[in-house]
Amino acid sequence: MGWLWNSSPAKDTPSETPKTTTPPTIPETQSTPKKLTPDEQADLEFSQLLADLRKADSELNATSASTSTNENGTPTSSIAPESLYADTMSCRTAFDYAFFCQSFGGQFVNVYRYGELRSCSEHWDNFWLCMKTRGWSDELRRKTIRDHNRKKAIKYKTGPSSEDVWDVRLDPASDSFKGDFVAMEKEMKAEEEAQKQKNAA
Repeated sequence: MGWLWNSSPAKDTPSETPKTTTPPTIPETQSTPKKLTPDEQADLEFSQLLADLRKADSELNATSASTSTNENGTPTSSIAPESLYADTMSCRTAFDYAFFCQSFGGQFVNVYRYGELRSCSEHWDNFWLCMKTRGWSDELRRKTIRDHNRKKAIKYKTGPSSEDVWDVRLDPASDSFKGDFVAMEKEMKAEEEAQKQKNAA
């Protein structure tokens, strides 16, 4: 505490009152950036990656929340065959799936469900595709992700399906739920009664 009060009183002042002095100033040194260890550098890069993924995820949610509308103000939806496959992808979700699959818990789930360890390459493919296309134009990014999901669907298609029987509708159905439903219900009840009478006879 010697730097707060002068220990020896000045000659021209009474000895009872100590003289206060200003604390010595510490010479300012230029702040040099701290050298990070490899672990700290990796943690910093990982935190930055997660922050970027969160930002991209929030932007994706904001984009998907705004649906396109036609001139009447009603939402439009495409029924073209390519619209069956998702054309957006969350990099954060893709990373979470890949990271969980690679973890001990994820592989434990695979052993429990399938009786063996499973490859996580498909999850990592999704993540790296999402990261690769982040800087692309919106149209090209959507087309690439849609093609990726279409190829995955073809890979997992086994056996015949409704696509082998029915032709794909290219125009939306119109006037599907218009009509006199009360008259139709009365007609159906009359047919049921006639069928009951026929069976009873």
